[in-house]
Amino acid sequence: MTDLPPPGSPARRFVDDMIAAGAPVRAESGRLMFDVLAVGGAMAGQWVATGVSLAEVQTWPQVPPHWVHLPETVVFATTNSDTTDCPPGWRRHSREFTFTDTSISLATAWLSHVRGLLSLAIAPAA
Repeated sequence: MTDLPPPGSPARRFVDDMIAAGAPVRAESGRLMFDVLAVGGAMAGQWVATGVSLAEVQTWPQVPPHWVHLPETVVFATTNSDTTDCPPGWRRHSREFTFTDTSISLATAWLSHVRGLLSLAIAPAA
């Protein structure tokens, strides 16, 4: 566990915005982690640990993160993923996010985006 980003920084604003949206954030080495309830797909009904690279929220809220960090146990039929900024047992998945609905907060939209990604999860091969 590491400290949260310093107050006033874009990364700390990401943390504060996520907390305001109902997703408490915890800091790990190089990543900001939060739990999301999967509402569809193979993970439906489960809380899934997810996160973003600290480097990717240095321009929040002007530029939202692109990569979503998930445990390797979360599997997709198709995905573009790698292990950059990930500890063992984790992968980050490339997912384009464009925020156009200003009737909700950007953090709420980001959480919806991650939930949508999780709804695409399939059961891992046996």
